[in-house]
Amino acid sequence: MRPWPLLFLLLSALAQAPKPLKVGGEVGQALYPGGRGVAYGEARLVARGLGLALWRGEGQVALGLGSRFRPFPILAQEAQAALQGAAWGRGEEVWVPLRPLAQALGLGYQAQEGVSLTLPWAQLLGVERGPGRWLLRFSREVNALPQGNGVLFLLARGEGEGLRQEALGLFLPLEAPPDRLYYPGGGQVALEWGPLPRPRPSVLLDPGHGGQDPGVRLGGGLLEKDLTLDLARRVAARLPGSRLTRQGDQTVPLEARLALARTASVGVSLHVAPGSAVNLYLPKGRSLPLAQNAEALLASAPPAQAALLRVYAGDPRRLAQALEKAFSALGLVVAQAEGPYALTDVAGAFLLLEVGAERLKTPQAREQVAEAIAQAIRSYLE
Repeated sequence: MRPWPLLFLLLSALAQAPKPLKVGGEVGQALYPGGRGVAYGEARLVARGLGLALWRGEGQVALGLGSRFRPFPILAQEAQAALQGAAWGRGEEVWVPLRPLAQALGLGYQAQEGVSLTLPWAQLLGVERGPGRWLLRFSREVNALPQGNGVLFLLARGEGEGLRQEALGLFLPLEAPPDRLYYPGGGQVALEWGPLPRPRPSVLLDPGHGGQDPGVRLGGGLLEKDLTLDLARRVAARLPGSRLTRQGDQTVPLEARLALARTASVGVSLHVAPGSAVNLYLPKGRSLPLAQNAEALLASAPPAQAALLRVYAGDPRRLAQALEKAFSALGLVVAQAEGPYALTDVAGAFLLLEVGAERLKTPQAREQVAEAIAQAIRSYLE
């Protein structure tokens, strides 16, 4: 028998044998579960050696560095874990594939006689101090660890007022620990104090048509797209912070309008038709679970919870009632219809309002209609 097959088997076995593993200042073993050539390291050792965050839940483990993290499902079968790039549950320990972890978190990876994971020290680039908020910028993602009267930025170096260099990283003494610590990305760490600002509901006004789509030609040179934009601007002037789907005579595709509608708490798509009628078009059915439950939740929730819920979901029928009331004060009757209108199939309270051109002949008339719309939206949000 030729020696080559035996030599090949011997070399393969040696390649899959445990190898020394060095992770920062920690040392251990790299294992190759299932003999598939994928190096694994014990998760706690890897996290400890490079100052990584470590989470373990039911059937899953994740390691993180600043805003970057890499989750792995945990499998008990070693060959299956290596085949799927999953973590390997070895008794009470969890082992993770080292190369995919290094790629996800930006770690240095080398595999020769042994395996090593490295992470260069981060350099502090700047500190922005503001009322109730500090923002620290580093040359790479870092993990921050609150410690008693300050925060330790692991494996980081730098200089600045009050900062102290320690063996494990850069320490920032503080008079009070931050209420919130998070990672905005790009090597930044944010520290904040005080209560979270309450989220505010957002209002979206959609002037129908625009650009190459003139809408209805209303006579006297008037186009629907121009009247809807004029009306939307008048409403927006009464609702500070509200947004428009278009600011000028642009063509805005339905997909773009729908994307904006999905981010709004309440919205009205404005249209103009010949005549003097005022029509409201509501969704016949909404597909989102949050939208389907919003009406019942808003009706039963205490006022404070209902106000918070209206930021994320809404009841278009209650908005329609508010519009009916506001228009009735002008002596106008509003007709309603339901249908599968794309812009209304969102979580917020969104509907289409069509105003007869006869009601918008003069600037004064448009001001009255705009005030009615704005008043209805304010009333709905109260």
